Amino acid sequence: MNNGKRVEDLENYGASLEMPKGAVKAQFRIMLKALRKQFGLWGMPGVFLDTYLIQRRLRRDFPETRRRAAEIGKIIEKELFTLSGLFLALAKRLGRKEAYEFLKHEVIYELALTSMPLLYQVPELKRCDGDVFENFKKMNIALFERTTEDGTWLMEGYEDEPDKLTIKITTCTNVELFNELNVPELGRFGCDHDVAGFSAIEPDVNCEFRRFRTIANGDDHCLFEFYRRGTAPDNAHLNI
Repeated sequence: MNNGKRVEDLENYGASLEMPKGAVKAQFRIMLKALRKQFGLWGMPGVFLDTYLIQRRLRRDFPETRRRAAEIGKIIEKELFTLSGLFLALAKRLGRKEAYEFLKHEVIYELALTSMPLLYQVPELKRCDGDVFENFKKMNIALFERTTEDGTWLMEGYEDEPDKLTIKITTCTNVELFNELNVPELGRFGCDHDVAGFSAIEPDVNCEFRRFRTIANGDDHCLFEFYRRGTAPDNAHLNI
């Protein structure tokens, strides 16, 4: 039921893109659960110690990357080095490929179920005046207009059609920053988060998400396609 509120009045409309505070708290719980499952209670302290020491080294060795991340936001700067330190600590034990798969499936996919609804304020969005899919499109346009203004994720352009929104992104801060820290695997985490997160909120926002090109996957741009539910081609399994 609409409540007389416009989508433009939502707190996150046109706000800088960063992990919602509620999701940061959830991430810690998810991480603890995953590490305990993988390494047991007695194996966890060693992972924590390595993570702490590695991220300290990264902060010391890459001051320019740290500065760039901090300019975007404190949460992004903290997440950048925490995830990088944890990944390298896990890679010592599991190998880089298995460390990535572990974080992807046990942490990022689980986190997206909490963070994506918070990012788009889904409960409030559903109660805004007007068509929920149209409002969801507006949220995405405003989001990437802001990232373009901030110089982080640059939107080259978008096409707004009645049953579809297409957005072309030509730079990815995730890829750039993680590459600078020599952990290119983590540049894909934002993509992994999108695939799991958009899938989780699709019914609520009357949308179907498709993305077959990403910078993290080696393409020269990311192409986001948001279809009105029931109009998308049957190829969601190709999302990256």
